[in-house]
Amino acid sequence: MATTLLTDTGAETIRRDQTDHHALNAMLNLYDEQGHLQLDADRQAAHQYFRQHVNQNTVFFHSLEEQLDYLVAEGYYEAPVLAAYDSAFVMSLFMLAHAVEFRFPTFMGAFKYYTS
Repeated sequence: MATTLLTDTGAETIRRDQTDHHALNAMLNLYDEQGHLQLDADRQAAHQYFRQHVNQNTVFFHSLEEQLDYLVAEGYYEAPVLAAYDSAFVMSLFMLAHAVEFRFPTFMGAFKYYTS
């Protein structure tokens, strides 16, 4: 449990393991007991956003070909653009990007990416 100091109502105890991403994101602007912004609340908000929203709405594929077919069919990619490149090259780009294992460090970054 984390105790958050609020300027108008005093200290409030919040269970972060049961808090949604909106509440955690709001905690970023509140000061902790030492008078510091709660920057870890932002990282936790990003984590909760993925658990509560992104992971539940993610489409999973058995192969890259299946994923590319879906992206073209749904209008995310254009078939003529993909056809201009060798399929092995396209696959190598996807594998290279996946190898980076990028994770959003902040809630706002993840939220803006997945809602635009």
